[in-house]
Amino acid sequence: MLKPAALALLLTAAPALAAPLASDRSRYDACIAMVKADPGRAIAVAMNWRVEGGGVAARHCEALAEAQRKDWPAALKSFEAAAQASEAAGDGQALALWMQAAETAMLATRPAAAVAYLDKALPLAGDDKLRATLRVSRAEALVDLKRSAEAASDLDSATRLDPDVEWGWLLKATLARRMGDFKTAEAAILEAAKRDPESADVQFEAGNIAAAQGNDALARTAWVAAARADPDSPAGKAAQAALTGD
Repeated sequence: MLKPAALALLLTAAPALAAPLASDRSRYDACIAMVKADPGRAIAVAMNWRVEGGGVAARHCEALAEAQRKDWPAALKSFEAAAQASEAAGDGQALALWMQAAETAMLATRPAAAVAYLDKALPLAGDDKLRATLRVSRAEALVDLKRSAEAASDLDSATRLDPDVEWGWLLKATLARRMGDFKTAEAAILEAAKRDPESADVQFEAGNIAAAQGNDALARTAWVAAARADPDSPAGKAAQAALTGD
């Protein structure tokens, strides 16, 4: 996967729905609280609630509980159903649900599904910053599908929509290097360094770009900086391995 930071656990990363029906709020909160402690019970509770007409809120709790159990096919099916029900109800929750479905698909190593869900989410995004974030996520999935040109286009769009989008310039630099476009890679890594000059991820990629062009001295300088910036991080460890030839 292209993104240098691992995806957070879905339950932590995915917030609860903003506005279940007021009459269902306590029931929804109780179901969500149950997800981490006893996901099997949460699934049973959510399924019963869904039969009783729990709608989007019940389906969402069920999806999170299935994801907590790493039952990815079931979780994806539940997220899809929740997002579709939200769109039909016009309750304003569909965007968040499609985004969570995409995140689940990436955890399930189903990048094609993630792209499909992000395609559903993008038209619902109301501002450039969010659209940029979605484009970065879509690019990540496209890289996993080996659709590099499309991924590069998404990263171009993301950094244009929001020049400060998280990971945007770094991912653009990494992908451009892999595609042999060193001019774009160098320009992108400079933009990444402007925004986070102490980042081990940025320094490590700067070294990779230099090494790919045969500039071993510059590569070592960047890798040393990465190893010093955060020696216990994946980028710091990878930089140290590059320096020692491991």
